[in-house]
Amino acid sequence: MPIPTNENPNDVILSLKGSVVVPLKPVKPLSRTLDLFADDNSGPEMELSAPAALIPSSVTAEPVIGIDLAGKKKIIFWVGRGKTGKTTGIRWMAEKAVAVGTPLLMADLDPTNDTFSKYIENVGRPSDASDPAISLKWLDKMLQHALQKQSSLLVDLGGGDTTLRRLVTQLPDLVEMFEAANFAVVLLYAVGPQEEDLSPLATLQNLNFKPTATAIILNEGLVDVGDTREIAFARITNHSAFRKALGNGAVPVWMPKLLPAQQVEVRRMQFRDAANGGAGVMETPLGVFDRSRLMSWLDKMDANFAGIKSWLP
Repeated sequence: MPIPTNENPNDVILSLKGSVVVPLKPVKPLSRTLDLFADDNSGPEMELSAPAALIPSSVTAEPVIGIDLAGKKKIIFWVGRGKTGKTTGIRWMAEKAVAVGTPLLMADLDPTNDTFSKYIENVGRPSDASDPAISLKWLDKMLQHALQKQSSLLVDLGGGDTTLRRLVTQLPDLVEMFEAANFAVVLLYAVGPQEEDLSPLATLQNLNFKPTATAIILNEGLVDVGDTREIAFARITNHSAFRKALGNGAVPVWMPKLLPAQQVEVRRMQFRDAANGGAGVMETPLGVFDRSRLMSWLDKMDANFAGIKSWLP
């Protein structure tokens, strides 16, 4: 049977029941829109938080305080593999001493990188630093000279250098001899995030070499962009050699990243001179922003090394 079509479909809804057309009551429109997601919306709203503020990696907690070496002459060895920031650190330390007129002997034994002796005046260097025998003999004489003259000595040992290791093997009482003359023997290990950077530390540990004071300089300049220093150096700070050193009194020190390092390098200038607007071998000084970055780095170096300030020459 055909379905009648003269009814307004808005007024009547038709239901087929056998062959009889039964009109149904119109359905009243809903008073509100049907919420298909009622179950999902029944809980409390999500609390939205603002993105965490970016904290510069060079911001540190209070520096660890090392033993007091004030009043002692120092024999300071900077040790580390290549490209760990060793020469940057020793240049900074030498510049500070020279700026205030501290009497100081300085030695550059790096066989492949003579940057220290090029940037700082009156830095001694063997006639052939690439010859291990010559370097060992030269260092032996330099140490005796410092002992006789009662003068502090700052030594840059090159990456992979074996001079100190061989000297310690020959003179197991080296530290005791200097301490008896009111000297302190200080070892500063420069390391990056690679575990291999701890190899010089582990080697001297195995030789039972126990200097008066030891610091491990963690170079933030080698942290990859996007990483925190804690994440980048996790394998270093969790390593047994690192923990053994700390257990024996070593002090960890963060060395902040020197952002305009290349700009200073090409001008062949000392850090403070470059920050104060010097041009060096270039015709123009650092830009105003880079001078500010360099001055900030110098301030951070002072702050980060404050805990071992008495270890400096």
